[in-house]
Amino acid sequence: MKPFLAVVSRHLRIPSGRIGTRVVELLFFACVLPLAGLLVFADDPTGLQAGFPWAVAGALVFAARYGSLWGVLCAVLTGLVIHLPLFAPADAGGQNAVLALGAVIMSLIVGDAASSWRTRSQQSEAENQYLRHRLKEFSSDYHVLKVSHGQLEEHMAGQRLSLREALQRLKPVLSASGDGLQAGSELMAVFSQFCSIQVAGLYAMSSDTRVDPQPVATHGDMFELPLFDPILRTAIRERELVSIKLESLDEKHHENSLLAVVPLVDTNGRMHGVLAIKDMHFMAFQQQNLNILALLGNYMGDMLTRSKGAAESRAAWFMTELDTALRFAHSHSTESVLLSLRFNGEASSGQVARYVSTAIRSLDASWLLAADDDAPVLCLLLPLMSESQGQAFLQRINKVVTEEFGHPLKACVEGMQLKSLRSGDSRALCLAFLSKHTGKAALLAELHGSTDGSDVAGSRSDVA
Repeated sequence: MKPFLAVVSRHLRIPSGRIGTRVVELLFFACVLPLAGLLVFADDPTGLQAGFPWAVAGALVFAARYGSLWGVLCAVLTGLVIHLPLFAPADAGGQNAVLALGAVIMSLIVGDAASSWRTRSQQSEAENQYLRHRLKEFSSDYHVLKVSHGQLEEHMAGQRLSLREALQRLKPVLSASGDGLQAGSELMAVFSQFCSIQVAGLYAMSSDTRVDPQPVATHGDMFELPLFDPILRTAIRERELVSIKLESLDEKHHENSLLAVVPLVDTNGRMHGVLAIKDMHFMAFQQQNLNILALLGNYMGDMLTRSKGAAESRAAWFMTELDTALRFAHSHSTESVLLSLRFNGEASSGQVARYVSTAIRSLDASWLLAADDDAPVLCLLLPLMSESQGQAFLQRINKVVTEEFGHPLKACVEGMQLKSLRSGDSRALCLAFLSKHTGKAALLAELHGSTDGSDVAGSRSDVA
């Protein structure tokens, strides 16, 4: 029985742990309901004489829940049951046959409608999830810029860097190290300068839920990290900033515990480390400053994610966004558009290519590189767009370029190709598509400059 269930589970794409439960439900809906009717209404077990054939209603419920195939199986099994001599007297055989056939047809219709609705619902949820993921990144960037602008207004004399400038200088430091937290002293300097921290320690994660007690960097006389501190455990579990109440600060109840814990977590929920704060200026311990700490924790989490594996280069960032779009296409058939424009050798073509690379949505990704013959090639990724919407995007860009440079986009483009990403596409297929304009050698050179050796080997095989 188990090998049979394993084969059925593989062909129907059902987790092996659930196939047995579904078979039990199938037997219940197909057999138990008609048998219950036989016990309760012996003279009319199928319900035909009462005006509603409720004995086959189980097949419709099963089809709505699991799809057409399972609904038809349930309807067929129900039809076999109601054709037993107990259900089918000599004068009712034809009626039961029509009832069984009607149950099969209705199961097909109901199951197909339910599956279509479920697919559209999952696809919409996937698109919303992708937009929420990007919205978190945009929100962090916006609030960092807002805080930095406010501090810039407060310090017009220029005696110190703005927050935005400090974070910009931090990016190459993170990218230069294999593990971004190796630049712990630079990260700690940003927290101490802009958040008035007096005593704190920066700690990496040894696992998803455990902190390495050895500090990566400290500021002030930081004591040994209390691993079982409730504030620390809550911050790790909730992946949000946690601090004590102001009343406890006034009564000095925190002398042997942490004042606040800031998790360094990216928009995907991946946690890189924590900032454990023992003490900070009394006037700085207010909600506004705590909000800045939480914001910096999320922003630095994103920076650490980008510095690991995806270095600070346009190529790596583009490939990361391409992998994300492909993942959503595989999971929920979410459409995206991959576009490449090969420009000619005229002097103004490079300027037009750079302009088009920035005239896109914040949701999109662009990658400008040189082909084997040094011709500019612009690769664009347009998430959550259909092929027709991609064509409309090209028309809008052509109009904008005409207004800006006095000539249409086609005047400086010698090659244009567009591909809609489908559920069956892979990174290898997308790289082969882009290499038609760039050439394999130029594409490998760009990927080689933005990834480590293992990724280069994988990319080389993909392009080949």
